[in-house]
Amino acid sequence: MKNFCIITNSRKDKDMETAQAVKSFLESHDCEVKVFDNVDKITNEYVMIDPKEIPEGCECIITIGGDGTLLHAVKGLNQVDCVFVGLNKGNMGFLAEISMDDMEESLKKLLDDDFKVEERMMLKATLIHDGKVVQSTDVLNDVVLHRGAEISVSNYIVHVNGDLLNRYTGDGIIVATPTGSTAYNYSAGGPMARPDSHLMIMTPVCSHALGSRSIIFSKNDVLEIEIGEDRKYNQESRCLSLDGDEVIKVVAGDVIKIEPDLNSIKIAKLDESSFV
Repeated sequence: MKNFCIITNSRKDKDMETAQAVKSFLESHDCEVKVFDNVDKITNEYVMIDPKEIPEGCECIITIGGDGTLLHAVKGLNQVDCVFVGLNKGNMGFLAEISMDDMEESLKKLLDDDFKVEERMMLKATLIHDGKVVQSTDVLNDVVLHRGAEISVSNYIVHVNGDLLNRYTGDGIIVATPTGSTAYNYSAGGPMARPDSHLMIMTPVCSHALGSRSIIFSKNDVLEIEIGEDRKYNQESRCLSLDGDEVIKVVAGDVIKIEPDLNSIKIAKLDESSFV
């Protein structure tokens, strides 16, 4: 590969030193490189990179930060036809697998096309309020409904392909992709799945029911989760979390429609390590 983009998290890559080091290394091997900072210098929050800014012919996008940096980058760029790989400068490096110690060796593998490509499915989460679509977001890891700061449990009504599946009372519900199956879903007792498989996993969180367990759905299924009424319900407490980044307040009657996204992303795997 000879054409790269670098998306760095300047909260972790101070003065963009690592981004410049990666850029210099790649340019010394006759590569074309463009660098982006995906953190707003005023608000210190993530910003979306416009796909139109990615040069035509870009073959690989390198994110510098942690797993969160990669997760945020793919949200707006999953329609760009290139491979993603993460360089880890954060606390969690499960997706961002390149370590600082192995940086040059890993970059050489990219230059030599010495890697495998895993295609990862994504989910599309659509929030519906009063029958109207509020927003629709692509996620790579998971969609999480949770009770927020409220002490009492929440009620959730789940439909699959238009049919009632169950009513849940508990702390929340996780709907994970195979990529996200090893994250919050696994911590909540859900199963792991091969990252290149095509399925959805729904895991209730601390559900107040004896037989409440994770359920695996196919890539053709559509879930609709409605926020149920609760006599102790605090209208401001229940939350919808998308890939652990974007958090949205939801109220009773809101519906979250979750379905496999038409777009997927390609992740470069530079070693033979197992997903477990």
